Amino acid sequence: MNQKLRLPGLQKAIKQSRTTVILLGITFFLTNCFSKQDRTTTVYGTITDHNGQPVDSILIVVQGLRDLTYEELRRTYSDKNGMYEMIVEVPKKYNAVNSGIPSFPIENRKFERFYKGYEVFQDGKSTSSCCFSSIGEKANYDFQLISK
Repeated sequence: MNQKLRLPGLQKAIKQSRTTVILLGITFFLTNCFSKQDRTTTVYGTITDHNGQPVDSILIVVQGLRDLTYEELRRTYSDKNGMYEMIVEVPKKYNAVNSGIPSFPIENRKFERFYKGYEVFQDGKSTSSCCFSSIGEKANYDFQLISK
């Protein structure tokens, strides 16, 4: 009789252990899903002059924000159609991404020589808040250059 009394207690303990293992497995799975956020960020767009004509050879830089300082993550030049695209694997140490046309005289000669600034359009709409992108998202920024 003592064995019969022990078995229901043992079965209850086994069921509780299974439930605990299942809950731990689900927790582990969900934690891994959220901790492995896709940090692939895409920034793309077109660079045109004040007449809407594409402008090639303009430098665009993507920077990561870390501890209130920016560090360059990627750079590219616009192509003959004025288009650019950068796909950046943003390291976890960065909490924001910014992109734009830098005014480096040596590296961005065409911009420095012919243009004094630019207007920015995010998803086709004029914006004054340039050019932060959400990490893990795609962002479209078009630049219309202002002639000197």
